[in-house]
Formats: sequence, C-alpha cells, structure tokens
Amino acid sequence: MTKYTSEIYTVNATQAQAYERLADLRRFEALKAAFSDPEKMQYILQNLPADQVSPEKLAEIREQVEKMQFTEDTISAETKVGPVSLAIVEREPCKLVKLVTQNSPVNATVWVQLVEKGTYQAALKVTIGVELNFFIRKMVEKHIKKAPDGLAQFLSQILAVG
Repeated sequence: MTKYTSEIYTVNATQAQAYERLADLRRFEALKAAFSDPEKMQYILQNLPADQVSPEKLAEIREQVEKMQFTEDTISAETKVGPVSLAIVEREPCKLVKLVTQNSPVNATVWVQLVEKGTYQAALKVTIGVELNFFIRKMVEKHIKKAPDGLAQFLSQILAVG
C-alpha cells in the first residue's frame, strides 16, 4: 500500500467539535442542501479558482452529491463502475476517523487525524493509502498525490463551526 499525506490544515472548531462532525457521516447530508441553493452555488464558484472548477463541473458535482446516500458509518455513491461506498471502520474519539472503500475497483484507506491546536482550533491531516499495481500507479499517481490536500482542505472548511 502506498500512502499519500496532506499538509496540516486548520479547522476553526475545537478538536472535539470537529471530531463529532466527522464521526457521523449523516452530517454530510447538508451538502445536498448547499448544492441545491443557488446563492451557495454562486458563493462556491466565486471562492474557487476558475481553473479548478467551472460552472459545468460544479453542476456535475451537484448531480453526483444529490444521488449520494449518507448513514452514520457510510457515504455511498453511484459511479460508472457501480455503487461505491466509503465506510468508517475505526473511530478513536477526538483523534482519528479511519475509512475504507467498499465495492470499489481500488482498495483505499483514508485516515483523518485531528489534534487540538488552540482554544478554538484543531489541526487536521489526511493520509490516503491506495493499493495499485505498478502500471496503474504510474498513470494515476499525479492525481492521487493531490487527493489528500484536496480532501483536507475541504474537511477543514466544512468541519468548522459555522
């Protein structure tokens, strides 16, 4: 298994608050409402670099999010290869949430670590471990290397106290 690690990101919430939000995946159901709100979509477009997400790409993401299902332990989505889930397999209160892929053509593990940073802040780091053969790894490694930072940046924003 090859592991890729993010930089350390700051969450504007206590370690306990950030963990509580992360440890119950039903809380991500709120993403559906956010993607359905035209004002929030406009805000997202204004705050993302134009070279990263076009209005068309954002509309495609919205369609995918609307089809997702959330339970306490899983996030499931329909993909081109069929239904794929990301499931929590380990929780270490206030410190770690470990997730693994299920029904996926690629075996992957995601570790999200939280550490108290200050009175109202936590540090967040994401590590992604992926099992790929040599040839596939060479084809997708450039993209996989970016994934931990993208996920960590996303989580640092949505786990913050609003």
